Order: sequence, then C-alpha cells, then structure tokens
Amino acid sequence: MPKRILTTVFVASAVVIMMTLGFWQLDRHAQKSDINEKISGRQTEKSLGEIELQKLLTENLATVGEAYEYRRVTLSGTYQQDDSILVRNRTFNGIPGFWLLTPMKLDNGLFVVINRGWLPISAEGYVDSEIAIFNITGVLRETETAKGLQKADTGQGPLESLGRVDLDRYSVQLGYEIFPFYIQLFDQSPIQKDGFPQVIDRPQFSEGQHLNYAVQWFIFATIATVGYPLVLWRYSKGRNTKKRRESDIPIDYL
Repeated sequence: MPKRILTTVFVASAVVIMMTLGFWQLDRHAQKSDINEKISGRQTEKSLGEIELQKLLTENLATVGEAYEYRRVTLSGTYQQDDSILVRNRTFNGIPGFWLLTPMKLDNGLFVVINRGWLPISAEGYVDSEIAIFNITGVLRETETAKGLQKADTGQGPLESLGRVDLDRYSVQLGYEIFPFYIQLFDQSPIQKDGFPQVIDRPQFSEGQHLNYAVQWFIFATIATVGYPLVLWRYSKGRNTKKRRESDIPIDYL
C-alpha cells in the first residue's frame, strides 16, 4: 500500500477521534451544568429539620440519597464532644491539618455527624469541652469510602483519625447508630470561643474545563482537515515543478 494512502488513513482516523473527543467533552459539560444547576437549586429550598431527617430514615437511601446531598439543614442539639474524631490530610488555604467531626444529639434522640471545620496540625490534640446547645446550619453530604488505590481505614480497634468521612467506620467506633449523611457546617450559634475549628469553605460548583477542552479538540480536527490537503497540494505542486525543470535541460548540454 502506498505511503500516501497510509498517511491519509492515519490523518482521517485522527480527525474522527478528535471530533469524537470534542463531542464527548461537550456532553460532559452539559452533564456538569445540569448537576450544578440541581445542586444550586437544592440550597435555595426550605431547610430540613430533625423531623425531615427522621422521615428520611424511612426512605430507601440507595435510590433517593443522591437527591438529598447538598440540601440545606437547620438543627439544634448538643455536641458529643468526647466522641469527636479527626479526618487527616485536610488543607485550608494551603495549610495542612485536619477536619473535626463531632456527633450532635438532637432532641428526638437522633445522632448526626457534623463536620465542624478545620484544625491545624499543631492542634491535633484539640479538645472542646463546651456542652451548650448549639444551633447549626449546613448542608447534607454523603459518606465517603476508599476508592481505587486509596487505602481504607482498618476495620478493627479504635482509631485516632479517619482517612475520610467514612460514616460506617465511624459508627463502628462510636458504638451507636448515626444518620447516614453528615453535615458540612456553615454557621453555628453560639460561635466557637477560641475561633477553632475554622469553618471550611462552602462547596464551589464549577463546570470545569470541559468546554475549553471541546474547543481545543475541534480546533485540532480543523487544522488536520484543512492542513493535510494543503500539504498534499504543496507536495504535488513541488513534484510537478521539478519534472518541468528536468525536461527543460537541453539534451546536447548533457
């Protein structure tokens, strides 16, 4: 098979692949936009209270749980300070540290884990003895488990810290049932007297770089589609010019 045919097949295949990748990125952009719109809408809905959380326990969370993530929650209860635990390897403004998780006991007896915020590494032994009733607002977040090559926390014995907000593993350590979602704290009254933990940034919902990537793939495909025929034309023109020049040389001169 001539070399030019192989090159043409290669370029055509590359164009098809680049166009496919471009449309895939557009689809990802549309999906992300739809998800962000839904999540943003949830935070404008009426806040859930302890009654709504109690009712949610009767639902099949495997099917409806995702629909409740990032729903705003307003609760009142007492922190179970002695049952707090740290989540390691968490940064705040680029500074390494921990998240502090504490179960909150509601008036109806339900225990809900609150992600109260960030502590620096130097505050690893932080202890909060405040036992007042706190009023908090935040959003529901789903439990996290080890994925891929991530190392899961050991399933035996008490842990001083967790690798992630794994509510199932935390419940084993606590010895009592907790609500299957945790709450990322936004506001608390009364506020922490010593300024710690520091409330972490609210979730930011962006559409990512999918649209930019799509444009890049389409540009590459256009360059290949337009550029390759031009290269062939220049090459063919150059060969024809060379043949004409060779034929203009007088035979007698040779």
